Amino acid sequence: MREKKKQPPQSESRCRYSVLQNICYCLKNTCRCCPSLIWWCALAIPLRAAPSLLAVYLPKAVVGALAAKESLPELLMAVLFPAGALALLSGADKFFTRYIYQQKYRMNSFYLKQAAMKGLNTDYCNQEQEAFRRLQTEAFSCCSGNGSPLSNIYELLITLCSALLGLSVFWAVLIQLGGFVSVFLAAAAAGGYFLNRRSLKWAKINSGERIGYQQRLRYIGRVSGDIRSGKDIRLYRLDGWFSDIYRQNMRRLAGWYRRLTKRLFGAAVCGSALTLLQESAVYLYLIRLVWEGRISAADFVLYFGVVTGFSAWMGDIFSQLAELFRLSLQIEGFRAYLEYPETYRRKGGIDIPAGRLPKEIELRGVSYRYAGSGQAALQNIHLKISPKEHLAIVGMNGAGKTTLIKLICGLIDPTEGQVLYDGVDIREYDRPAFYRLFSAVNQQFSILPASIEEIVSEQPAEKSDPLKVRDCLAAAGLWEKTARLSQGTKSRFGKTVYEDGVTFSGGETQKLLLARALYKDAPVLLLDEPTAALDPIAESRLYESYHQMSEGKTSLFISHRLASTRFCSRILLLENGRIQEEGTHESLLRQQGSYARLFLLQAKYYRENTVSGEEKK
Repeated sequence: MREKKKQPPQSESRCRYSVLQNICYCLKNTCRCCPSLIWWCALAIPLRAAPSLLAVYLPKAVVGALAAKESLPELLMAVLFPAGALALLSGADKFFTRYIYQQKYRMNSFYLKQAAMKGLNTDYCNQEQEAFRRLQTEAFSCCSGNGSPLSNIYELLITLCSALLGLSVFWAVLIQLGGFVSVFLAAAAAGGYFLNRRSLKWAKINSGERIGYQQRLRYIGRVSGDIRSGKDIRLYRLDGWFSDIYRQNMRRLAGWYRRLTKRLFGAAVCGSALTLLQESAVYLYLIRLVWEGRISAADFVLYFGVVTGFSAWMGDIFSQLAELFRLSLQIEGFRAYLEYPETYRRKGGIDIPAGRLPKEIELRGVSYRYAGSGQAALQNIHLKISPKEHLAIVGMNGAGKTTLIKLICGLIDPTEGQVLYDGVDIREYDRPAFYRLFSAVNQQFSILPASIEEIVSEQPAEKSDPLKVRDCLAAAGLWEKTARLSQGTKSRFGKTVYEDGVTFSGGETQKLLLARALYKDAPVLLLDEPTAALDPIAESRLYESYHQMSEGKTSLFISHRLASTRFCSRILLLENGRIQEEGTHESLLRQQGSYARLFLLQAKYYRENTVSGEEKK
């Protein structure tokens, strides 16, 4: 038996990359998506550094010209030429900054697409894990907007490289005063950097707490604007409750940032004190050199500016390194999300059996336990489903019915045992190809804001078959409703995107989902409580057309209404994750077991309602 790979916990699945590796990752992706951005950033580096260098040289030129008592034209040239160059360079730097800002939108789109595709194609079992969902939240925040970490990396690298360029020029100037001056200035700045880095490490260690608060705040923001939640919020006065939860999480999130700010503020105070001491010491040394006549007044002005600029560059470098360290942690989270382990086979598997006819499905000793659960949802299930068999699965809430369906269609893999299709373990098939064998109506569903025709066919209108769409809507009992709409099947669904979008009742939405499942026309049809929102007449029509809809297919029908099961050739009753009873409707009634008791209880309820209605008449 092939063992299922265990999903590593979050701490193990999160890859560790150095800052340099994350920079290379970003540059590599930029070369793939927008190579011109690399060249624009490279040109921006000297443009960013040059104004600061000229600003230091300009006072020396003026003081030197005055000390030499040069003529007015020569003095003006000494001032206007550097000043004009400074203005041109500053203008060019602003132009480059804005152009680069626009180019970053392409990179945002590139990373957002990667994050979205990971979420769309990841193993379904990953979506059920809290660790994955936290990484997903972190990943989307890492690439959403031009202020996101993956966008800020370009501006940060430009600033860092320009600071290194300027620092190297100033270092060459300061070395003339003696190597101890530059070493002294660098040592003091390094102290501030390491103090700041301790704060960032604290932020990394406690990032899970911050992300948890942000997830809850985003959820409340999303639900408050969701029309589906509007009725419950008003009828149950949930606005006050939501408001309290929102304020509580905002308060805790603010507390988290307050603790981080205290650490950063302490590091900033210590860094500023060190800067004050270092610059004061160097300025006193320069004054001494002037006093002793070892440097001129013009040289003093130059060295004064160089010392100030050197300290500023050093501070810039270390602050940018600290910021780079912070961004690297977030980029690491983005990469951990994209590289989250996938266990399902996607290529190189056994070919799916040819043809539209269903094959035998078998479960051998299957058990399943959800992550973090102390009890198995299903235990030691042995089951064979023959081709074209109509199987009903019934049981109380939490019996494991939906879990069984997810195992059969390959959304999750068993913790123990095997699920086989046509005698082959489904883990040997390519999972995307295996999914094509199933049409489903699930309790939890997703409907895109598109036209009704596109929703049913699950593809653009130009690729849809209008006649097939109509037939499927008719079979699901929704054609009359659709035909009365002003644009028919071209009508757009939902008002979240379209102002003229149509809305359906719960029962009509379930019919739309059924039409979508019928259009796919897969060999296996999965119906998970398909009549839950239907009225009695629509439910009766569905039962009458059930054999026609499932003709030539294997069908699995989950329902709490035991009267619906008589349309199926076999019934399974699940209790506490096990198959408790199995047989036809009539044979299970004769057994006088749990199924019979549940059926009689429901029948009694309907009989009492009928008698009560007759007495009122």
